[in-house]
Amino acid sequence: MLAQTDKSWIYVANMPPFRVTKLSRNTKGLFREYKIHKKVDTIFKAMSKELIICGLDIDLPFVPECSNFYPNISSSPCSETLKHLNGFPTDASGYFMEYIRPLNEHHTKYLIKRYLTRSAQCQALSTGQSKHFLAKVYLGDTKPLSDPWNTNMHDRPAYLDHLLAERVEVSYLAASMGATLAILHWSCGVDARGVEFVLGRDARGHVQFWLIDFADCAAFPKTPEAVTTQLVDAVMDNEPFWPRFINIQALRELWTHFRDAYLAISDFIMTDAMIAYDNDAVRALPCLFMMELEKIRGSGQLLA
Repeated sequence: MLAQTDKSWIYVANMPPFRVTKLSRNTKGLFREYKIHKKVDTIFKAMSKELIICGLDIDLPFVPECSNFYPNISSSPCSETLKHLNGFPTDASGYFMEYIRPLNEHHTKYLIKRYLTRSAQCQALSTGQSKHFLAKVYLGDTKPLSDPWNTNMHDRPAYLDHLLAERVEVSYLAASMGATLAILHWSCGVDARGVEFVLGRDARGHVQFWLIDFADCAAFPKTPEAVTTQLVDAVMDNEPFWPRFINIQALRELWTHFRDAYLAISDFIMTDAMIAYDNDAVRALPCLFMMELEKIRGSGQLLA
């Protein structure tokens, strides 16, 4: 089992390319998540091609492909394989998705030895979690003082200062996040609540930027009130991932990449023939959202 929450379980099964099974006894809730996941996957594939054709230099994160929802997972063709997995809930609903491969062993060891204290390194390396390490991308936070002693490797954050130290192109990630948020809002029609960004490998072994977890996403009415409450709240509830509007030169530049990409892709979506946004009031909503987000998201004490 890869992960468990109070709502669901995630198992790895040997069924490429859809190798992960997400399960829940809340059939209605999981089916709703599956439909959103499927829609996001389809739209992001189409938008990636559209951006290239139109010459927009923004790369989108990968979305794990998903397929085959089963109200009862025991009715799936893979049920005989799955039921032998330890603790597998055969009475749950489930769907399959692409497996995001963890960072390779050598990369994980390097990061552990560079960023953990000597006393914490052995424990971090000895746990099975280090074999399933996906790095959550936190562009909105820096590492806490306790981080070098934290041996938990399950979905461990890569904080902004980690990424800068490793010379990751954070401006590229910020622009990708801004474009992603615009597409989730204005193409997919969801508030992006609870989505996560991780670094993990694809089937060829290349480290890629991934967008995951759509369980908490919800539709929203295209009104000023919804934009300044529901959409802003969704970002604030998941704030470590998103860049912040802070009066420090490097971070202000990061925010600028995020904001400009969000507004550019929002405008692209609303003027594109695929979706009709012919109402001026609706076309003003992305700017309204970003203005409200800047008011709130810049008020914290990060790095103060």
